[in-house]
Amino acid sequence: MASHAAASDEPYRKLALSVGFLSITVSALVAHASPATGYELSIYTMTPSLVWVGLALAMSVSLSVAFAPTSDDGSWSRSSALVLGGTAMTVLAGLPIIRGYHFFGHHDAMTHLGWARGIADGSISPFSLLYPGIHTLSVFINSIVGIPIRHALLLVVLLSTLAFVVFVPLSVATLVPDSLAVAIATFGAFLLLPVTSVSTFMHPHAMTQTILLFALFVFVLLKYVTAEEGRSMGIPFLVAIVAVAAVVYHPQYVAHMLVVCLAICALQFFVPRIPLVSRRTTVRRIADHQRLYGLTLFVFGIFLLWSANHGFFSGFAGRAVSSAVEYLLTGSGEAGTSIAAQGGSLSAIGASLTEAFLKLFFPHLVVTLLAMAVITTAFLAGRPARFPDVAATTVYLATGLAGLTGLFVVYFVSVTSEMYFRVFGLMMVFAVILASIALHESIRSLSAVISPSAVRTVAVAFFAILIVTSTAALFASPYTYGQSHHVSETQMHGYETAFANADDGIEFAGFGRAPDRFSDAIFAAETRTSTHATVTPETFEDGPADYYGTDRYLVVSQVDRDRELVAYQGLHYSEHDFDSLDNHRNLDRVHSNGEVTTYRVTTDA
Repeated sequence: MASHAAASDEPYRKLALSVGFLSITVSALVAHASPATGYELSIYTMTPSLVWVGLALAMSVSLSVAFAPTSDDGSWSRSSALVLGGTAMTVLAGLPIIRGYHFFGHHDAMTHLGWARGIADGSISPFSLLYPGIHTLSVFINSIVGIPIRHALLLVVLLSTLAFVVFVPLSVATLVPDSLAVAIATFGAFLLLPVTSVSTFMHPHAMTQTILLFALFVFVLLKYVTAEEGRSMGIPFLVAIVAVAAVVYHPQYVAHMLVVCLAICALQFFVPRIPLVSRRTTVRRIADHQRLYGLTLFVFGIFLLWSANHGFFSGFAGRAVSSAVEYLLTGSGEAGTSIAAQGGSLSAIGASLTEAFLKLFFPHLVVTLLAMAVITTAFLAGRPARFPDVAATTVYLATGLAGLTGLFVVYFVSVTSEMYFRVFGLMMVFAVILASIALHESIRSLSAVISPSAVRTVAVAFFAILIVTSTAALFASPYTYGQSHHVSETQMHGYETAFANADDGIEFAGFGRAPDRFSDAIFAAETRTSTHATVTPETFEDGPADYYGTDRYLVVSQVDRDRELVAYQGLHYSEHDFDSLDNHRNLDRVHSNGEVTTYRVTTDA
């Protein structure tokens, strides 16, 4: 009877999907017809409301159709619903491209733009960079498609995002070959949990793009260990290609891959040899799986060959380990101090650390709890056992998570404390896969005892809440006490003019080392710029001439004003501070284009 009802509803589903695809088309066209005319503090508020209405309608249709009970004939509508949802997420993630942003990404993204330009014009060899992956790919796109390098880099970001959205459900389908599980995993991937806007971003950022590609590594890993003997001949070659690509994208990412692989290798070697444990069904299944020893050795060889030539061990890895040891001996860590300082800053503007945490990490918290539930079930009961490989691979993923948790702790207590959120992003790849399995099992089990329609309605509402809360924090904005990373053409031109007209030998000063980053982007030097000074509250208190003590160019942009006065609500600088620059002694305005103003600081000496 239910199957017949599902079949009779198929025409309505097709109609709803047609409306959904029409709405997403209208959203994209409206967004494209409303390009940014200057710097935008928030992509959310500056994008026309009709765009968000269309995206919301499309995602609502996608959720409703994907979770509706279907007959065999309804598989087409479920697949179409997932494509609709994926299209909506593509439009959302691609808004900086669709709305014609000149570039999108401050800080590291500007340096990446410079490196990509250097590779394109031949002044930088990709082999001289530690992680030339996103840069060489953007140059390839630039040469094939003909779009500017800055837009090619944004396209690389979008492609990495789509790879995550594709390979998370494929990973779940490897373990749970059920269309409902694939639908759940797809919407779980739409949350884009590895992107936190804290140290992983939706703009060119080599580590973020490699974290998103971690879903591809997990997919080939699961395919390999669960493949029947004699049917996995091509998978090692695929793993080899993924490993080589990963080390070029970011060798630190490969180091994290190795931690996961080594943890699973230890599990495969030791656990089946423990007398009492070896009799359990899950452990016997692990004993039947393909071993990762050879592939792990290959990945380690590739990693060693590349990173040894770029000083990875003597640089970043050495600092991380040595400072973690120092913390254990002296108790002097930086992460706790940083968190306390941020909590104090939030309190000063009437917010709280708890509020900021929930805005940024509520979906992560929910998904982590679901992942913990399925891990606990697998360890204690050897279930869920609806599919034979679920329990065993859950143990694998839990073991990999344990290894990454160790790295998280090392980063947290070391001078590289900002890196712990990047490991957290990798952990979220495992978490969303495990949470999808947990939700699938829960929906199937509950549907057997209560109304399936009621259960799926709750599932739709559950995902709707998570998608809204996650996408609201996907791009930095005042909602999350930050500012958009939009780089307008006027802003770029302002810095180009400032550098071009500067007297030789006089350095710049700016907020947050912005002159260094724009210098990287404009001059495309292989070595990061570090010669320019920063602006601090003391710069205004003492006066720029007295504070710096030497002649300088002081650059102030609209980004700086909006960030400090709107996003940070005047926490560090007031509007009076910015306005007073025109009245400071020994400070002369030499250029302004409406978004970037350059002052000449002249000392009395």
